[in-house]
Amino acid sequence: MLSPQDRLREINNLFLRKTFQVNYRRVEQYLFEQFDILSYSERSFSRDINTLKELLQERYPSLEEEQGELIRFSRSTFSFYYVRQDISAFPSFSEKELNQIASMIDLNQHLFTDGVGKGIVNKLRAIILENNLSNYHEILAWPSIQLIKDGERAGSDLIKPILEAIAAKNYLLFSYQSLSKSARHKTYQGIPLMIKEYNNGWYTGWYVLIQEVKEHERWVKTDINSLRLFALDRMENLQVVNSKYQLRFAPDFYPPNYFKNMLGILRNNLTNPEIKTEKVSVCLNSDNWLLEYLTKYPLHPSQQIDVRDGSNRMIHITWHIEINVELESFLMRYANDLEVLNPENLRKQIKEKLEQALSMYQ
Repeated sequence: MLSPQDRLREINNLFLRKTFQVNYRRVEQYLFEQFDILSYSERSFSRDINTLKELLQERYPSLEEEQGELIRFSRSTFSFYYVRQDISAFPSFSEKELNQIASMIDLNQHLFTDGVGKGIVNKLRAIILENNLSNYHEILAWPSIQLIKDGERAGSDLIKPILEAIAAKNYLLFSYQSLSKSARHKTYQGIPLMIKEYNNGWYTGWYVLIQEVKEHERWVKTDINSLRLFALDRMENLQVVNSKYQLRFAPDFYPPNYFKNMLGILRNNLTNPEIKTEKVSVCLNSDNWLLEYLTKYPLHPSQQIDVRDGSNRMIHITWHIEINVELESFLMRYANDLEVLNPENLRKQIKEKLEQALSMYQ
C-alpha cells in the first residue's frame, strides 16, 4: 500500500515522463495496475495535484513568480503538465537513498580502480548538495555544480554482454575500425579479460582488454604483452560465443598490469612485444608552478623528485615508465616548463617536434 507521500512521488514521476498524459483516469489506472490501489477518487487526485503545486512553489519560488502556476491544464490533451521539463516536486532520489548508494560504493572501493569509486561517491554527494540548494535559493539559469560528462563515447550497451563473457570465459566475435583515415573494418575474435574506464581528453570511454585467439587454436597462452585494447564505442556486430578455447595463465599473470608501467592506456606492445620501461628524466626550475603540481599529483607511481645542484634551483624528476604517445603529449604540452634530459632518443624526438612546430611560425 502506497503512503500519501509515496503516491505523490509516483505522480511526480509520471509528470516527468513525456509520453504519459497526467489526468485522473490515467493516474487511477496506473495506480491500480502498479500498486493494486482499488479506491483512488477524483477528489484525492485533485488534492494530490494541489499538493504538488505547493511543493513546486517551495522549490522554485522565483520561477512561479515569473511564470505563474507551475502545473497547468491542457484542454487539447485533457491532461496536466509541468511548465518546464527540468523541474520536479522531488529529487529523482531522496537524500536518504542517495546517501545509502554513496555509502554502499564507499564500502566497496575494492570493486573500483584508480579512485573511480571515490569519484562516484563525490558525484552523489554533489547531487545531494545541489538538490538541497533548491530549498533555499531561487532556481538558476545554469547548473550550480558541473560534473564530468561521462559515457558519451562509452559504448555502454556492450558492457553487460562483455562482463558476462568475462565471467563465463567465452570469447567475442566483432568488427572494429580504428580512428585512422585509412583504417578499414576488421574482424577480431578473442577472450575478454577486463573492462577499463578511462577519461583523459581524446581517449574517453570504456575499453576492453582482450587476448586474441586464432581459429585453429585450442590452448591459449596468455601474456601481458600480447593483449590488445579495444574501445567499446568502435566495436560493431558483437557476438558472444561459447568458448572452445582453454586459457593457460602464467603464475604472475594479472591483466591490470597491462596498464601498470605507462601513462594512460595506449601501449606499443603489438609493434614491440618486448617493450620495457625506461628511465625518463626531466628538469625544471624550483620556482616553476609545474613542480608543485607534480609534487601533489605524481604523473606515475614511480616518480622521484631530486635536487641536483648546490643552489637548489634545478629540480630533476624521473619516472620508470614505457614511452608512449600520451607521455610524449605530456612532455610537448609542458615543453615551456621542463626539459627532457634522457633517454637521448626521446630528447631528440621532442626537440625535432618542437623545431617542426616552430618552423610553422617562420
